[in-house]
Amino acid sequence: MKTEKHPRDLDDTDIDVIVSAFDDNTDDAYSVTDSATLGELRAAASARREAEGRIEAAALAARSAGLSWGVIGAQLGMTRQGARQRFEPLVKH
Repeated sequence: MKTEKHPRDLDDTDIDVIVSAFDDNTDDAYSVTDSATLGELRAAASARREAEGRIEAAALAARSAGLSWGVIGAQLGMTRQGARQRFEPLVKH
């Protein structure tokens, strides 16, 4: 199954559609024998998307509060330039 969205941008509905496509596939190369493990993987991916959203919101709030990209980057374990490149496009000018 092909999607135009970046995996980070998939929501739970998108993921359920993809999983259903694999579950409905009769090709042995895609057979699922351990649904609990795959369920945990989907849950972890969902938690990661939620965490990414929180990080973006927190970085934007920090920037709005006047914090520098260097301070924001240091809190996230990245460089000033890395923080700026990642979050500046999200800042409303």
